[in-house]
Amino acid sequence: MSTDSRKTDQTTSSAGTRLDSWKEIATYLNRHVTTVRRWEKHERLPVHRHVHDKLGSVYAFREELDSWLRSRLSQIEPQHHKTDVTVDPTGQPVGDARTSRPILILGSAVALYCATLLVYITVPGWWVDGGRPAIRSIAVLPLENLSGDPEEDYLSDGMTDALIGRLAQFRTLRVVSRTSSRTFKDSRRPLPEIARALGVDAIVQGSVHRSGDRIRVGVRLIDGQRDAHLWTRDYEREMKDSLGLQAELAQAIGAEIRIHVTPPERSRMTSTETISPAAYQEYLIGRYHLWRDNEENLQKAIVHFDRATQIDPRFAAAYANLAHAWWKRGLWGEMGLTATESPARAAAQKALHLDDALPEAHVIQAELLRLYDRDLIRAEKSIQRALALQANNVDAHYSYGLLLMTVGRLDEAITHMKLAEQLDPLSPAIQSDLGRVLYRARKYDDAIPYLNRALDLEPAMGRVVHTRLADVYEQMGQYDRALSALQLASRTGRPDAMRRARLLARMGNTEEARRLLEQHRADSAEPHLSAVAAAYVALGDKDRAFEYLFELSARRDPGPNFVAVDPSFDTLRSDRRWEELVRRLNQPHDTRPQSP
Repeated sequence: MSTDSRKTDQTTSSAGTRLDSWKEIATYLNRHVTTVRRWEKHERLPVHRHVHDKLGSVYAFREELDSWLRSRLSQIEPQHHKTDVTVDPTGQPVGDARTSRPILILGSAVALYCATLLVYITVPGWWVDGGRPAIRSIAVLPLENLSGDPEEDYLSDGMTDALIGRLAQFRTLRVVSRTSSRTFKDSRRPLPEIARALGVDAIVQGSVHRSGDRIRVGVRLIDGQRDAHLWTRDYEREMKDSLGLQAELAQAIGAEIRIHVTPPERSRMTSTETISPAAYQEYLIGRYHLWRDNEENLQKAIVHFDRATQIDPRFAAAYANLAHAWWKRGLWGEMGLTATESPARAAAQKALHLDDALPEAHVIQAELLRLYDRDLIRAEKSIQRALALQANNVDAHYSYGLLLMTVGRLDEAITHMKLAEQLDPLSPAIQSDLGRVLYRARKYDDAIPYLNRALDLEPAMGRVVHTRLADVYEQMGQYDRALSALQLASRTGRPDAMRRARLLARMGNTEEARRLLEQHRADSAEPHLSAVAAAYVALGDKDRAFEYLFELSARRDPGPNFVAVDPSFDTLRSDRRWEELVRRLNQPHDTRPQSP
């Protein structure tokens, strides 16, 4: 046996149980691996390396870690506040705290408390704790799955999503959406850098570990600017109490950052359903698949949400998400909106019947009313109800932006899209659609940066985004750039013949434009009516343009319809037929866009 091996064995026997990896050390300390590495580098956390000194080949001893934690706690705690406290392995006090302070110190503490309380009351935006700035925005990074089984990722992802949703109920707290926070899953970037990227004051990190029917969740609140731990908690519950645990976590974080909570918010936060653990597990697996916008994952999401409703027929959130999955499958899957209408409607109505205070149920109801019924008045009421229940619901702001764009209230649409962007700053879809709203508001120069940012965030969206850039350049009269954008869009799909025809017509090549139009009409069993109409507008043929637009209004096909506000049809607005067309499209008559 080598000298190093004997030394290690001797140390093990004297120092206690050994932890043999960064992950084991982090789990024991209930911290993220990146935090533990930082402690070892900057705060002399006792971590040892094997003789070969390979990255990650480390070990530590529990007793040494406990001793380091006690030493660290004593350094942090002010001397005149010291108490006889027993700490657990994470450095948290346990048991009774007995003090014997001089009366003078007690009086000074009371005076200090009154003075700092006065500062807190009279100086908005500052805490009493050392003048620390108030936390008004927060991001929950994906909770770490400590089970060691990737199949359990649905649980940690689901708990992350649920905690974000709970915190979003606080009207005065901006909570970053899951789409943006997921960008930093397993990231080793410094927390201040992540906080700046997400535009937040604080970050929540944590872990989830399931053992049989019990679940353990550890969370910590970190100052995003200073990378300083503010608060740590561990919870262990039975799986059936998962919803109550989520509410408890959110309330504890809210109390720690001292946000103002209204009585209705407190009531919604403390009210939790009693859900079957088996139903809740199916629900979490469904949520895991819901956000992967492709046919395969949406099918799986529907299967699991359906199972959840069968196990627990009163599980309102499962019905709301089932409706959402059917709706998304109509948009992104292979079935189309017509085929998914019936199951989506049935699930949404069931969710609202079971729980009228469920924000996501009202959001999906609004989308169904907008896309299938074109009932924009009822759709707006549904979204307003969702926002009254949860002011920071990113889906509600996003859907409201699209609805307001449809009816020509473009300044309001921009406002809600920008609110959605604040809640989900790294969402390529929101960046792209914000650019689209600005395009329809005739703010072309403003639209371009958002569309380019969408491409930076998700190059796979190239076809949609390059097409939208082509529309912007066309309205700016930059036809060569528009044609280049269309060529880039065609790399990931069929060329957009109607947009090309429209551009050629505007460039004076009317012969080629008409040839493309005739070919499209001959080759397409279902021609894209609004696109054909826009091409005829560019050719100056208003009669043919109205012919196709009235056919579109008569079909009542499900799907978004922005004819009334699109710049491509601006030259038709002065025609006497325009008002009748807008009426048939079931859009309010005040759809004329505001001046840019």
